[in-house]
Amino acid sequence: MYCIVALAISLSSCGEKETWRDRYEPPEPPAQPEEPDEPEEPVIPFELPKLHVDGRYLKTEEGKVVNLHGFTQTYSPFFNNNAWGNYDVEACRNYNQLMVSGIINAGWKFNFVRLHLDPYWSDDPDLPSVRYEGHERFSLTRFKTYVKDLFLPMAEFFIDRGYYVVMRPPGVCPENMEIGDSYHEFLKTVWGTLAANPKIKNNPYIMFELANEPINIKGDDGNFTHWAEPSWKNGTKFFQEIIDVIRDKGAKTNIIWVPGLCWQQQYKGYAKYKIEDDNFGFAVHCYPGWYGSDSEGSTGEGGGDATNGYSGFKKGWDDLVGCVAKFAPVMVTEIDWAPKRYDSTWGKGITGVADGPGFGANFKKIADESGNVSWLYFTTASHLLADYPDESSYPDKKEFMNDPEACPTAMYNWFKEYAEEQGF
Repeated sequence: MYCIVALAISLSSCGEKETWRDRYEPPEPPAQPEEPDEPEEPVIPFELPKLHVDGRYLKTEEGKVVNLHGFTQTYSPFFNNNAWGNYDVEACRNYNQLMVSGIINAGWKFNFVRLHLDPYWSDDPDLPSVRYEGHERFSLTRFKTYVKDLFLPMAEFFIDRGYYVVMRPPGVCPENMEIGDSYHEFLKTVWGTLAANPKIKNNPYIMFELANEPINIKGDDGNFTHWAEPSWKNGTKFFQEIIDVIRDKGAKTNIIWVPGLCWQQQYKGYAKYKIEDDNFGFAVHCYPGWYGSDSEGSTGEGGGDATNGYSGFKKGWDDLVGCVAKFAPVMVTEIDWAPKRYDSTWGKGITGVADGPGFGANFKKIADESGNVSWLYFTTASHLLADYPDESSYPDKKEFMNDPEACPTAMYNWFKEYAEEQGF
């Protein structure tokens, strides 16, 4: 049995539990050490099961089916309470590692992290910003520096504590993409660099999510769409070329997660035009109102007010995602929900009841029935997870973090159940 070992929580003299705020102290600026030689093989300090794709499932070497449950971290001060000064890599690592300790202490049962290789670090700050989290001022020199100094140390920290790591490239996709454009070449550069790194390539605990939220791809008919067959065909070609770069650079066994079009909602093209690889699945996003699910409002990327219950959600999911879940595993790398009144999540909806009204419980039912869906807690910053309260913290009222109709409490309990069933 594999388990995550919780770190001890120190107590204050009055008997109250310390929070991360009590313990966080920005470190002194470190001396610059000489760069050590990189080992030829990755050093794995924590013995997690090694996973691979077998048909439509993630499996261990012994053949056990595994579905993962995780959370996300990104590394710009904006998403971390502005807890460190500009480009202070040591303070960034210190803060985010402290968040992980707090998350473990709070009892969350996660076994993977979606690690954003945040463009805050790889952008050239001397160049003008073209678009939010765009690739236009990407610096390969800076990227290599912070892979070494920040992203890899964080990945190794997670692995040492029993987490798989799903790396996501810097930033977000432009609205329109085409084969051979600057964004395509940017992704090839990023993944070629990572795939050649001796600590990353063939590391059984590091996986790759190829892009974040592609929307439209130019088809051979000249149109940028996510719904037309020419775009579906070229969507497969676009990501196949990136997979080929990864494998050619030596990362033969890292599991790859391929995103769909339409903000990672549309996978019908992959059912007809197949990806050629033997160790990949599909990275999906899912919010209230998408796929015909219940919601209290639009995310701005599809969906809207809806009360279709389980049957409407299942029909939409089967049409757009189930078509590929028939032959490959699925990982939902963004999902959240909460009642609209909290204004605390991207998705506006309630947990509800499986087979009844609501979003969260019906999503869980669909994922469990599929049997090959991994998923995560996407919303809010790490400090809210680290400070997660038990019910006694809010005896007289419900708030976002402890309302069962919002995703934090629902996922906290469900992920504990999954961990008990799976053994880690």
